[in-house]
Parts: sequence; structure tokens; C-alpha cells
Amino acid sequence: GILCLGFIVFVHELGHFIAARLCGVKVESFSIGMGPVLLHKTIKETDYRISLLPFGGYCGMKGEQAFQKAIEEKLSYIPKEENSFYGVHPLKRAFIAFMGPGMNVLFSVLAFTIIAMTGYTYYSADNRIILANEVSITEKSVAYEAGIKTGDRIVSINDKDIKLFSDISSIVGTNPNETLKVTVIRNNEKLIFDIIPIMDTSTGIGKIGVMNWIDPIIHSVEPNSPAETAGIISGDKILSINDYNIQNTADIQKILNNFLANKQTFPILIERTDINGNISTIELEINLEGNDSMGILFSVPQHQAERKSFFPAIIEGFKETGELISLTFKSIGLLFKGVKFTDAVSGPARITVMLGDTVEQGFSQGFIAGLVSTLNFLALINISLFIMNLLPIPILDGGLILFALIETVIRRQVH
Repeated sequence: GILCLGFIVFVHELGHFIAARLCGVKVESFSIGMGPVLLHKTIKETDYRISLLPFGGYCGMKGEQAFQKAIEEKLSYIPKEENSFYGVHPLKRAFIAFMGPGMNVLFSVLAFTIIAMTGYTYYSADNRIILANEVSITEKSVAYEAGIKTGDRIVSINDKDIKLFSDISSIVGTNPNETLKVTVIRNNEKLIFDIIPIMDTSTGIGKIGVMNWIDPIIHSVEPNSPAETAGIISGDKILSINDYNIQNTADIQKILNNFLANKQTFPILIERTDINGNISTIELEINLEGNDSMGILFSVPQHQAERKSFFPAIIEGFKETGELISLTFKSIGLLFKGVKFTDAVSGPARITVMLGDTVEQGFSQGFIAGLVSTLNFLALINISLFIMNLLPIPILDGGLILFALIETVIRRQVH
């Protein structure tokens, strides 16, 4: 996580470095990492360094501390030197400041381009839903209040086609407190409902109180688990538990939570297909004594993302980056609509941990899975860094750009 976050900061500083060189500003030092210098070499007036701490790096430009010096010495002007940051035209200074965040955007485009060219496998349930309040009575479901029922298939939201449950999550999650036109199919009949997602104040995400429908087909059984002890194997389909019919995995959760909370041993009826295609039903006995779960993982439908050629992949990279920028701005807006700031916003330490976990878990599933998940997360952080750095606050790049633009308009230094 530290290395990946450091790489993002390095990309940012590289943008400043390239722009400074193009604008004729002397770069006195450029470091990979922070803290004590381990190795360095001076090439064409720039001291290139590798520093001890892998927390990004820095681009030290000639005269960039002149503004701070003017404040400390109470000067009425910012000292200018030849080939210095404040010695070039304000528009060049704005360009240098912008190219740090700009490189973060370009990295996001590159990341999404690589993902599009890779082609990858992902998992998502289809568009069939379960009402959350039927699984847990503490869950609020505005979908239920609107008239949607468990088993309905959501086929479109605001006239945008829905094929997977992840499509539902994406649209609902980014539109809290906004009216959505939800179209469902029920018994071959098309029905339309107006639903306003409620906002989860701890995350800023919209919710309508639905869960994904997953058939109770077993993908794998954990070693030494109650399920393995009972004789359950991969490919089995659960038909009933303790004589309660099972249609989906939520039924299992509901039964275990509400009906079998104090019962350790119970019968389970499964359907099994042998290697010859013969189907049989088998009744087994599960003993949960001393265990929190049966030790079963269920099969989630697998999908394959289309692998794009080079130029379509670049277009996809720009498209995904644009959508992520729009989503990030929208997320920032939600912070002013009742979201619990301390819950919804992560600081550098938390982001570093999350990034490290993403890399570790992704690559544990294989190289392609690790590459895709890591690039997605890196793109998200790069876009966040891009937007936050362009805020018109003096200590940020956006503040430097604002003052440079003001100087360009009024044709004199800002005092």
C-alpha cells in the first residue's frame, strides 16, 4: 500500500517536473521517496535522488519558496529570479501547477486503457432481486414500499438497461434522494415504479433496500467445516433446511438467523447431479455446534469483459476517466447533504491499508484479477488527488493556478 501510494505521488511530481523543464524553470532536485537521501546524481543542474522513505517524492524548483519568503519577510512583492518558478509568465506557472494533477488524470486514462485491453473475468448476480426487509426486519426497503416484490427482475432504471445486479448498485448508489424510474418484469409483465433511494449517511451511497438473488448452488466447501463433515460437495443445490424451502441464498440466511438461532443440528435436503447427468435428492444432517457458519461458498455467475484493441481501449480509458471524475464531484457534493464526514472520508493511512489489501487480495486470485483490481483502485485515488489538488486553496496547486490567472488578468503581481 505504501509503495503504491508513493507511486501515485511520484506520478504527480513527475508532471510538475516535465512542465517545469518545458517552461524553462530550473529543477534543482527531483527525488523518488522522501527523507534522507540514499543515492543521488546531478545531471544538467538537476540533482536526481533516491530517498529513504517510499512516500512518493518531490520536485524542487528554483525559487518556489519565494512566496513563503515574501510572507515571512513582509515584502510587498514576490522576489523573481531568472529561470525560477515565480520568474516565468503566470500562465507558465499555472501550467506547471496544473501538470501535477494532470499527470494523475493521464495515469487514470492509461490504467483504464490497460484494463480495457486486458479482458478479464468478473462476478455479478443478474438483475433478479430480493427485498432486504424480508431477510432482516431492521432493514428499510423503499423498493418494498413502492410495490416491488422479491423475484422481480429490474430491467431498466431511468431508461438505462440493467443486466446485472452491479448495474443496479451503480445507478442507485450514485443517486441518493433522487427519483428513479425503475422498470421490472414480473410474471412476464412489465411494471414501472418511481423510487427515491435513501442515503446511507455513513457512506453517502443510495439504497433502495434490495439484495441480489443468488441460486443456492454450492461453489465450494471449506475444509473441516460442518458442511464438509455432513458430506456436502461442490455442485450440490440446497432444496430445503429443516423442511423450510430454499429458493436463494438469502432464504438460507433468513432461516439460520430467525428460525434456527438456538438449534445446533438440523436436516438439509440437497439436489446432486452425478458425472453421468443423473439427478438425485439426498438428505443430510448439519451440526453447527461450535461453528458460526456451515462453511459454504455459493456460485456467483461469471462474466467475461470484452477485450478491446488499442484505439477502442484508449477511447474507453477516456470515457471511464470522465465518468469517474463526474462521480467523484458528485460524491464531494454529498458531503454537504448530511453524510457523516468521519465515516465516509478516508485519510492517507486508511487509503494505504485499503490499497494494500486490494493488491494482496486481487493477486491472490491470479495475475489478471490482481492487475485489474489494482489499476481500478489506483485510478480512483489518482482522480481524487486530481480534484482535491485543483481546489482553489493557497497551499494546493489550485491556489497557485488561481493566483497565476489573477495576475494574468490584472497584469501585475498579487500583493
